[in-house]
Amino acid sequence: MRTKVAIVGAGPAGLMLGQLLSQMNISNIIVESRSREYVEGRSRAGQITPATVRILTQSGVGERVHAEGMKHSTLQFHYDGSTRELDFEALTGQTVMIYGQQEIIKDLVAARLRTEYPLLFGAANVQVHGTDGNSPSVTFRHDGRQQSVECDFVVGCDGFHGICRPQIADALTCYSHAYPFAWLAVLAEMTPIAKDVIFSSHETGLALFTMRSAKVSRIYLQCSPDEDPNEWSAARIWDLLQSRIEGRPEKVDGGAIIEKSIVQLRSFVAEKMQKGRLFLAGDAAHIVPPTAAKGLNLAVSDANILARGFEHFYASDKDDLLLSYSGIALKQVWRDVQFSHSMAMLLHRYDDNAQFHRRLQIAELDRILGTGPAAQNFAELWVGSPPFTASI
Repeated sequence: MRTKVAIVGAGPAGLMLGQLLSQMNISNIIVESRSREYVEGRSRAGQITPATVRILTQSGVGERVHAEGMKHSTLQFHYDGSTRELDFEALTGQTVMIYGQQEIIKDLVAARLRTEYPLLFGAANVQVHGTDGNSPSVTFRHDGRQQSVECDFVVGCDGFHGICRPQIADALTCYSHAYPFAWLAVLAEMTPIAKDVIFSSHETGLALFTMRSAKVSRIYLQCSPDEDPNEWSAARIWDLLQSRIEGRPEKVDGGAIIEKSIVQLRSFVAEKMQKGRLFLAGDAAHIVPPTAAKGLNLAVSDANILARGFEHFYASDKDDLLLSYSGIALKQVWRDVQFSHSMAMLLHRYDDNAQFHRRLQIAELDRILGTGPAAQNFAELWVGSPPFTASI
């Protein structure tokens, strides 16, 4: 097979890049090692920024986002026994949308299958070759046959544990940070206790309330990184949840638990995000802690920036935007990593010198939720930057 851009991985970055390239009539192929059922069934983050909504809409996959997504304009912060609100729509004129990542994946897969360009699930032994030269290729086994794709460029959208980043490891400087806590993630058949996302910063740890629909709640509880989710009974979950929202009027009426898992919190950034004819996008290049719900949005941003670079290259035979990809993308990546890290520091219990950290957290929450410029700055970071645009 021959194509212009070979994409390894059918996560949000890979599928979004494929959708944008298809709109630009730039031939591409997506190769994914997992099954379609697995890819569409993974439950992930569900908050998308105005920039992501705009990119999805302009790329022709925004219909269900607008029809089924839940607009949010306010955040609630609960600490010291009381709740205070931050109206980020009033401060920025923008809202965010709650719409599950798995639903975006389904929308992108459905749109892809309506195009002429291949999307190959269940590809085994995927390997990348020749990206230091001008004729790279991707080989894999699919439907019982060994196959090879010759291309102009390869884009690794195959996640943190994928095969693409190691291909250019000699050219990368990697930065990482592991947090001394994790989240117990719970999906439950439970009407959300409020219309807004709630961050509860309790002296025993964080509780985060969000939702997937009007009848399904997503709840996160700070816990130890070595916790076993199977040891958390429903009663234990609801009791801890109730204790961490003490001072609020709600009585947690926990419904059936659909799933529970442990989410490890870490930050990771690879610089640069490219070498030769191989580019990295999404989790293959960076991981952000989920405190500010930026991971999915960064994946879409990477895909958008890279698509504009390919569009410019094939329209003008100039590679200046492609060569600038890392520099452009990493500005947004580090901004979101810093914001997500600051929220992790703000909202979790730190066992080391706990009372000192607690007083610092309360002072910072009071500052952010006051009437000064801190609220404006926080609101702007929460809703995110406008999408990258490039004129040709």
